[in-house]
Amino acid sequence: MDDFYELMHLADSALPAGGYAFSSGLEGAYQLGLLGSPKALEEFVLSALTATAYGDIPFIHSAYAESDDKAIAEMLHFYDAMITAPAMRRASLTLGKNWLRLTADLYPHAGIVDLRRHMGQACWPVHYTAVFALTLKAAGFAQADVQQLFMFQTLRDQISAAVRLGVIGSMEATRRQLSLYPQCGRLLAETAGRPYAQASRCAPQIDIAQSVHDELYSRLFQS
Repeated sequence: MDDFYELMHLADSALPAGGYAFSSGLEGAYQLGLLGSPKALEEFVLSALTATAYGDIPFIHSAYAESDDKAIAEMLHFYDAMITAPAMRRASLTLGKNWLRLTADLYPHAGIVDLRRHMGQACWPVHYTAVFALTLKAAGFAQADVQQLFMFQTLRDQISAAVRLGVIGSMEATRRQLSLYPQCGRLLAETAGRPYAQASRCAPQIDIAQSVHDELYSRLFQS
């Protein structure tokens, strides 16, 4: 039960890690005119969830499976090579550093301080997805719970970004978020047990949206 409360705490958008200001390309998609209807928004968010399941969840699985420094370093560099949009890469590294600092403070006896120091000394790319898994593994959370939390955060951030951009109202956003939870479960089941070497980029429209982020006249979000 204590783990349940802690997971709810980590899922809070008020957590000072910067996730609430992360749009994963939705802001770019809005400026490109790809979110002109509620149906288009739902399709974009579902694409983002699919991209998370196939492109990020395998790294969480491998972070739990690996303990060797060399293997973890290779995983982090593999993730770094998969990111094509500069804005996305910067956002991932910023969120990763923030998450490392936050969890080191929240769980002082989990060895995260040492992990943070080691990653800095080794000059590893501290990408958010892998760091998220490594720190919560060190804190003692189960892999299945961490994967669910990661999918929830992806969905939450997409929906909240859409509300802040005025694409959708709060009540409709709440209904749509609730309706997409079964899709999160389905995608996690589809990608269960995949190692990071089988991760894939499967949502080109999101990659395109992320690539235009730096060209936007004004920006609310990191990506």
